[in-house]
Amino acid sequence: MLLCMLVAVFILGVPYRGSLLVLFIITSLFLLSTLGMGLLISTVTRNQFNAAQVALNAAFLPSIMLSGFIFQIDSMPAVIRAVTYIIPARYFVSTLQSLFLAGNIPMVLIVNLLFLIASAVMFIGLTWMKTKRRLD
Repeated sequence: MLLCMLVAVFILGVPYRGSLLVLFIITSLFLLSTLGMGLLISTVTRNQFNAAQVALNAAFLPSIMLSGFIFQIDSMPAVIRAVTYIIPARYFVSTLQSLFLAGNIPMVLIVNLLFLIASAVMFIGLTWMKTKRRLD
């Protein structure tokens, strides 16, 4: 993340107006959430091939396509826009956009922070419950 930020700021000239501490906190929460999602997928599936297929089709592609990273969320149809609310990457991309271009906006940061915390707790909690049952 730090390397990408340095390239964006110093080579591409993208301004960064936010706090580095907030950036690292949000990035850590997003990584924790996606780690929990990956662990849940690997716990539910029977083998490595199935885990890779489920992760690609259920997590990676929707995260890229529906996060607002490639396509603007406001220009998506209403049904697809509603689906984006359950994808953690949407909140991470929104936070990155506000940190780079506008700075620390408390209302944007708090909403995104709370969702990332909730998704991390949910995915890790579900993984813990599923793993506990499989080991018994």
